[in-house]
Amino acid sequence: MMTEVTELTTGKESMTLNVKKNEARMGLFEKFTLKVSKVFAWISGSAIIAMMLLIVINGIKRSFSTPILGTTEIVGWLAAISISFALGYAQIHRSHVDIDLLVAKFPKGLQRVLRIIVVFLSLGFFSIVGWQLIQYAFSLSANRNVSQTLGIIYYPFVIFSALGFLIFVLVLLKDLISEFKGGESNGSN
Repeated sequence: MMTEVTELTTGKESMTLNVKKNEARMGLFEKFTLKVSKVFAWISGSAIIAMMLLIVINGIKRSFSTPILGTTEIVGWLAAISISFALGYAQIHRSHVDIDLLVAKFPKGLQRVLRIIVVFLSLGFFSIVGWQLIQYAFSLSANRNVSQTLGIIYYPFVIFSALGFLIFVLVLLKDLISEFKGGESNGSN
């Protein structure tokens, strides 16, 4: 039996409280997507920190001698990983841009139908993006493509990006299932 909790917090604190409160009601699939999304968010944050450190060290080193070779390539790979790995976590916490000025005025039933349509279309689109990234990675691997400056095989970074999209697709699938069960579509009910 679930008891009503009056929340005295606002903003991000409230979302975190809601996600933790809902963890008790989640099934195995929902818990898995939440845990994996958290791990990927940590990796994403680490990639951002690594990018920042590399750029700062490169800037300082450039003042005294030559720049670090391949900085642009490395920053590009880290950016791809940081963006794709953060997508699932951002979806769970409703961090994506959501302009609902018009939709908020619709009846609740129509809002729910529109949420289902949007999540379904997003699920299809990002599944295709992930699949195409995997195909691209296989193509890079088969052709033995290497980066221009460092000469590093970079298809693993493309696979990592595809993995980030896969986790995002799992979160969208969780949202779709949740909508069909009649609940809110994200962990922040």
